[in-house]
Amino acid sequence: MPKAIDLIRREHRDIALVIQCLGTVLREVREGKLVSDPALFEAILDYMQNFSDRFHHPKEEDYLFKALRQRDQSAGSMIDEVHEQHIAGERLLADLRWKLEALKKDPESAFAAFDKAAMAYVDFEKRHMSLEETKVMPAAQAALTQADWDTIGAAFADNDDPIFGHNPQAYYDRLFSRIVALTPEPYGLGTRKEPRPKPTEPLSPRRAALDLHWI
Repeated sequence: MPKAIDLIRREHRDIALVIQCLGTVLREVREGKLVSDPALFEAILDYMQNFSDRFHHPKEEDYLFKALRQRDQSAGSMIDEVHEQHIAGERLLADLRWKLEALKKDPESAFAAFDKAAMAYVDFEKRHMSLEETKVMPAAQAALTQADWDTIGAAFADNDDPIFGHNPQAYYDRLFSRIVALTPEPYGLGTRKEPRPKPTEPLSPRRAALDLHWI
């Protein structure tokens, strides 16, 4: 197997782990098992924006998809679909940023809107990665030459990036480590913060007497 395939799938696994983390934590917040944590959500959005959208996707577009389009003309519509998904994902993420800011200001009333948008993003990213893993990668394995894979592999192994400069992989690793540190156990290393139980309103003397009557 070409080294490039391993590099690409390793990046896909990292992205999938972050997306799964977001969905799992949101579910527990929704079920009243965890307190909403805007710091964790922001770390996840930072990772998806800076690693996935600014680092991973451009290399797919410029090297993997370009080579596949040249070698297999029948893959053109599939590549167009993936490209459109990259653009749509950026828009969904930008909308999530706005909803996260609202969540910071009003954690209780703004959570439902953030949760709905975030879960839509989680589902979207899962479908997107499924398309790449089950359709694009097999098509590329069938069509590309070893010379193509060498070029693609060199691009994905190159850590230099015009936005973050020399060796931005260390920056992305720090982002990933921050997510792990903030994610509550048992999913990460963070402390679980469970909601405080709401105080029950004491019964009035008349209601208490009525309850005793039925014992």
